[in-house]
Amino acid sequence: MSATAALRMLAGAAAGGLLGLAYQKLIGCSSGTCPLTSTPSRAMVVGAVLGLLITLPGASAHPDPASEPTMSNASKVIHLTRGAFPKLQAQDKVVLIDFWAPWCGPCRMQGPILDQVSIQMGDRAIVAKVNVDEEPALATPFGIQAIPTLVILKNGKTVQRFTGVQQAETLMEALEAAGA
Repeated sequence: MSATAALRMLAGAAAGGLLGLAYQKLIGCSSGTCPLTSTPSRAMVVGAVLGLLITLPGASAHPDPASEPTMSNASKVIHLTRGAFPKLQAQDKVVLIDFWAPWCGPCRMQGPILDQVSIQMGDRAIVAKVNVDEEPALATPFGIQAIPTLVILKNGKTVQRFTGVQQAETLMEALEAAGA
């Protein structure tokens, strides 16, 4: 953890503690029946914990792109949009599509694995990603209800589907079985 992240977390916990105390003094439970804000110390602890959780690295709804792992220059993972999708469907190659979102921890774990698969497959298959937050219209026809979901297409038709993080070997075997 970097010093900046540690300071941000400390500041978040301190600010949360002060806000918790202020809440208890100004608005909090006067009857003593509210277990989280019945005393100043409890309100401070609850506020500090919430402040800490908000400032944890990776807790942001919009993560800093500079803090994200970067793809290798050799990776050929395509970031699909609605405009590019019809061209992808028209390909003769086997296609692996990862439906993901940047806030999803397992999706972020799947990213480097996809990079590895794209490198190992080379030109034998196309590896692509669809950000379901930015392109919900691409996820809907596939009935995506959980992410990460990985779909293998051959001639525009689904031949295999995975939900959850998949290892490179599993994906490679599935792509090869589909004709890559």
